[in-house]
Amino acid sequence: MKKNILFSMCAGLLLLASCDYNEDNFPGYDDLTNATDVQNVTLTLEDAEYKTIAGIAANKELALSKDPEGETYAKALEAVGKNKFFTEDAPAAWYLPAYINDKHPYLSDGSKVTVNYNNFEELPEYLKDFNSVSKYDLTSDDYKAVWGETVSASFLSPSTVRQIPDLLAEAVKNPADGAMRLVNYAYSETEPSTGGGGEEPEPTYTNIADAINSGAGTYDVKGEVVAANAKSILVKDDTGIIMVYLSALPTYSLGDVVTVSGVISSYKGAPFQFSKDAEIAVVERKTTFAYPTSPKNMTASDMDAYLTTQPVEYVTYEGTLTISDGKYFNVAVEGTATAVGSIQYPIAIDNTLDGKKVKVTGYAVGASSGKFVNTIATSVVSADGSGTATTPVGLIALSAGGAYTARGVVAATYTRGFMLTDGTGNILVYENKLPTSKIGDIVSVSGTTAARNGLMQFGNNGLSVIKESEGNTAVDGLVAQVMTGEDMDNYIAAPRVVYATYTGLLTIENKGSYNSYNIEIDGATTAKASFSYADDAAIDQSLNGKQVVVYGYLLEAKSETINTMVTSVAEVTATNLRAFGMTRAITSKPNTSAVYRYDATTSKWRAYTSEVASVAVLQPGDYTSIGSTYVSKPAETLPIYLKQNYPYAKKDDIMAVVYYSNSDLVITATEFVYDGAAWAQTTVSTPSVIVFLKSQGVWTEAKVYYSSSFLNDDDGGFFTQDIELSDLKSIWKLDKAYGWKGSGYSGGNKVTESWLVSPEISLKKSALPVLKFDIAINYLNDGELAKNLNVMISTNYAGDVTEADWTELTVEGMPAGDSWDFSTVTPVDLSAYKDQNIRIAFRYRSDLAVATTTEIKNLSIQE
Repeated sequence: MKKNILFSMCAGLLLLASCDYNEDNFPGYDDLTNATDVQNVTLTLEDAEYKTIAGIAANKELALSKDPEGETYAKALEAVGKNKFFTEDAPAAWYLPAYINDKHPYLSDGSKVTVNYNNFEELPEYLKDFNSVSKYDLTSDDYKAVWGETVSASFLSPSTVRQIPDLLAEAVKNPADGAMRLVNYAYSETEPSTGGGGEEPEPTYTNIADAINSGAGTYDVKGEVVAANAKSILVKDDTGIIMVYLSALPTYSLGDVVTVSGVISSYKGAPFQFSKDAEIAVVERKTTFAYPTSPKNMTASDMDAYLTTQPVEYVTYEGTLTISDGKYFNVAVEGTATAVGSIQYPIAIDNTLDGKKVKVTGYAVGASSGKFVNTIATSVVSADGSGTATTPVGLIALSAGGAYTARGVVAATYTRGFMLTDGTGNILVYENKLPTSKIGDIVSVSGTTAARNGLMQFGNNGLSVIKESEGNTAVDGLVAQVMTGEDMDNYIAAPRVVYATYTGLLTIENKGSYNSYNIEIDGATTAKASFSYADDAAIDQSLNGKQVVVYGYLLEAKSETINTMVTSVAEVTATNLRAFGMTRAITSKPNTSAVYRYDATTSKWRAYTSEVASVAVLQPGDYTSIGSTYVSKPAETLPIYLKQNYPYAKKDDIMAVVYYSNSDLVITATEFVYDGAAWAQTTVSTPSVIVFLKSQGVWTEAKVYYSSSFLNDDDGGFFTQDIELSDLKSIWKLDKAYGWKGSGYSGGNKVTESWLVSPEISLKKSALPVLKFDIAINYLNDGELAKNLNVMISTNYAGDVTEADWTELTVEGMPAGDSWDFSTVTPVDLSAYKDQNIRIAFRYRSDLAVATTTEIKNLSIQE
């Protein structure tokens, strides 16, 4: 026991004496207990690392400390993980130190870490709205709240989709101003059965003027189609008029009374309009139609003023027509300061009017590019009254029979003629023979119209059909109007020529010289369908006795049979029945997505819109087409999506696409712009470099505006311009081991001058920038260095050193010029050039007396 105590006492005495003992007997021993690890590390961030950085607790705390409400910086940090780049609201300098510390916790003071990362400067302001967007899938309780107890439906319909803001108000408690949700829901165009009998309530509609005055939001309106072009219709009620952008050739006609349900928005201050996602239904077909008789006569000053006011109004103006590339139709109005008339998306205009003075009549529907008065034309004729005036197809269809000339595109054919459309309506051109016209031909038709079973058509007597061009693609994107059995029953009493789709049981009967094709229409009580003058070779005869989906033009109703100019027939499958859109959504599996934003000033959720760009949301079906649940390469995938879904985009159109960007279904918005031929991503991050130094245990940014070693074939972006070479081939050469090397010696000293010039370097965000580099000089002999080498700076270099203004920099610490030893110069103050773009240059000169050899490496500009 005593031995133990004695041993412990001795050990304690040794411990008390250990510091002095070690230091006295083993100098430096104690330093080994504090190991040093000074390193120079380079990191290149991978995609997954941005998410890691955004999730570090210290970084989240830092963001919240700068913005306690989390409305800006916290959201911006969260977006770093989604977008895989840093921004001005989430700078790399703030958040990389914590990541470096986690990744290299044992590096000592004096260590340097260089990080290569992606950065985006000046991210469009509206895209920041999407920094904290999250998804919300409608639940069974949501559908029950919509339909109540009398209807059992797990989907929304045209009459109920407007209730989404109310559902969000209930589901999202205490939302912050600007909160965003990507709402996913099941949708069906067919209203569910009430199941309880009785009359369904009469729907209510917002006056168009009230909708426009209320601003962006979701509305249901009702009005008459009063004008159209190749991708839009104008709908008018007693209070106002609004455009419905279809992004496709309309299948509606002048005089159709329609309901429109959807979101309205204003693009860059233009009049409010419905987007292509709006739901449209024809509820009535008028039997007569006429354009307004007193259009506003727009003078040159009226045209200029319109660029600011932009009302939708019926106008007329005169000017010289210029047709470019067959798709731009501009009218120069004499006397305007800025304004130019622009005929918006016409199907066809008489090409002989190109370069001539014309009179344009139609609806002015907004301005674009700061100068174009966009016009949906109802008439474009020679200003002097010469030539043959054409009448819009939709107007002919609702006018008394007589002699007319129309111009349009061939939309469909059968064995006795073709269907002509110009966006305003459709009319049958009956030739009583196999047509020579092909789908997509632009034709001029002159002849006499007469009614057949209540609908107007061109007859074959005295008929003239002249092909003006071919290959028009407008008809490729036709969207058929869905006709249920009930719709087909109602058609018998109110027929109209319309591109439609329906389903039913097909019966094919051989009549000897031809086959007859009859359809027992699904859900119809009285109506039947028949294919009119069908091409037997174009129809799969094995479809006899099968359920089919039919697409084509309804031509007329004879007794209870609806004749169809058929364009396609296919057997019903789960796929085409979903595309057909007539089945009811029977589960709550989402098939539709839309973005909503909370406005704290009104305490309401609204469908998201932006004045800067149109917004496209990828739908569940789009991911099926892509073959993935997310888009990993937006720059490659989304331009294809945009081209397919927006075939009539105009040059400089901007589109923000909302999509899932990784397997975690992170929601991202990316901006694209159309250059007239293709969509290109604009929100592209740029590779950037940032340097951190560790001092007193803390990583601090060492702001570097330029850095290059010039070693291992890295020229640093520097280039040469030779002024005088004598008989040498070059002065400056890049050496792997010594950097840029300049010499005017080759078998003797030569008279030379050559400049080594840097790339453009931005000091726009600098404070106290300095220039540093290592340099070795030999063979200066008794020469004067200032006559042989100068360090120069310029702010206006534009490709030729002799034409730029250069200032010589005073550089201290230059070597004596008699050895190969490198010297690091004293940092050169460049603060006089902050907030500017600069070029650094080394001017080398030699003469017969002195030709130095100069080597330069490790050049940087930093704080």
